Amino acid sequence: MHDIKDFHWKTKTNRKIEEYFPADKLDRARYATFLSRLLAQEGYDESRPDEEQKKNYVLNLNAEWGAGKTYFLKRWSLELIVDYPVVYIDAWQQDYSDDPFLTVIAGIIKQLELQAKFNITIPKSAVSMFKAVAPAIAQGLTKKISGIDLDELHTLLFSDDEIDSEQNQNSNKPTGSDFAPAVKALAQNLIKDHEAKNKSIEVIKSKLADWVSKFEKQEGKSLPIFIFIDELDRCRPSYAVEMLETIKHIFDVKGIVFVVATDTGQLQHTIKSIYGEGFDAKVYLGRFFNSRYSLKRPVLKDFLSVHSDTTKFESAYLESKDIEILPRTENPETALANISVVLDAFQVPPRTAIQITERITAIIVNLPNGKKVDLLVLAILFCIYEKDHPLYEEIINGRFKRTKLNKKGETQNIRLSDYLSEKILPEDLERDVVFFVDSELYSNEPNCIVNRYKDTENIIKLKQYIESFFCKIFIDESLFIFNVFGRTDTSKLTKLEQAEKELQECNCSDQYKVAKSLIKYIYVKDTYNKITKEQYRDFIELSSPLDYMGDS
Repeated sequence: MHDIKDFHWKTKTNRKIEEYFPADKLDRARYATFLSRLLAQEGYDESRPDEEQKKNYVLNLNAEWGAGKTYFLKRWSLELIVDYPVVYIDAWQQDYSDDPFLTVIAGIIKQLELQAKFNITIPKSAVSMFKAVAPAIAQGLTKKISGIDLDELHTLLFSDDEIDSEQNQNSNKPTGSDFAPAVKALAQNLIKDHEAKNKSIEVIKSKLADWVSKFEKQEGKSLPIFIFIDELDRCRPSYAVEMLETIKHIFDVKGIVFVVATDTGQLQHTIKSIYGEGFDAKVYLGRFFNSRYSLKRPVLKDFLSVHSDTTKFESAYLESKDIEILPRTENPETALANISVVLDAFQVPPRTAIQITERITAIIVNLPNGKKVDLLVLAILFCIYEKDHPLYEEIINGRFKRTKLNKKGETQNIRLSDYLSEKILPEDLERDVVFFVDSELYSNEPNCIVNRYKDTENIIKLKQYIESFFCKIFIDESLFIFNVFGRTDTSKLTKLEQAEKELQECNCSDQYKVAKSLIKYIYVKDTYNKITKEQYRDFIELSSPLDYMGDS
């Protein structure tokens, strides 16, 4: 067994290799290292007694949709193939074949023959298993299985000697057109012939075991053989179940390790769609796997940077469109980090996080010249829209009202900010949102108070933002209640003058109070306070039908 060294995926792969991978921003390489060592030990361990050195092992790699399972599996397989025989199969791309066995065996043959220094062939005695799926092929459901057409597959499935012997009897090479109705009927009979099928399975298992033994002796390769099955939860329900049964009963060969990647919760729903809602899908799945490894929820700020079009948050793009966004940031990564603070606070799943970010991006793209929008207000609204749509309707239409009894038994109103805070973990409410004061916006006004803070990063807590900005927009109150220090009569001052005075007299030692006053000033100075709840409703309802469906 090779000594598996730590994998390092912080840099992208060379574009000259077969498949290009960007840098790993979700810190998943360490999981691949851990699992490689575990599975290599489970599949083949020389320290065990001879009859127990090789084992069959099936791992369920569990991660919710959008968590990067395919990237993880493909890059992991690229690391392992240097020292181990490796097969990667996209079950979803092959579920049109109607036969999971053929999907797996064709993938194994095609990929292992590139790695083996010996012949990878299945003897003629196993042909009944192939013929069992021939009717579906003959009906034109597909002309290719796993990228191998019928002629190629026929060549792969038989050894050269057997092909030569058959050609002596019949010089015509079989093609798809040879599957006449009579042959179809024969194949259907073969399906029913369990004894013949079982014999075929035993022959196939024997051949797989033979390959395992030969790889054990092949220089430069170690056991076990790794077979990765991806996208099973996206397959048709019947196909997904048949694939699991196939792996369990046909490919349970010692020295072979399977990694089956699924959104296990979704797969359980798939199984229930076949057997009924009362069926215990969790127990059922437990029959197929030796263990389950769940990738933790990705850090959203890193996750979004992988899946989002960051160019739309760049200053150059915003300036080219003559549009503005708040909070202003120095780079797109900070803008996504701010959005992720909101998404984390409302505990949206990764898929929803991508959808919300795509919708925000679509809003930016569609902003007319000279317009502006507050991205955090949008993010909060989208989260409420997804998590509690009736509450969204109340807020967006200015009808929010909740009451409770105080200690005296009197009815009192619950503030929207308090109501939302109860739905968010305290530690998330205390997280920082970062914004930047861009000197280009104000440098032409030398007396502008904001110039004191230009070209600086400032932070405000999410709780402050929700209370002081988001909630003020949607509860029909004055957008700002200014806390101007000193005794000067402020009743005749404009809102902008009040905002400037508050900022001037703010205690600079409290960075959060400074940030709050600074955003108040920017809101008034740059007319963000003129964006109405009706406009925000239009933003949300125009973009919310846009659903991210995944990379094609």
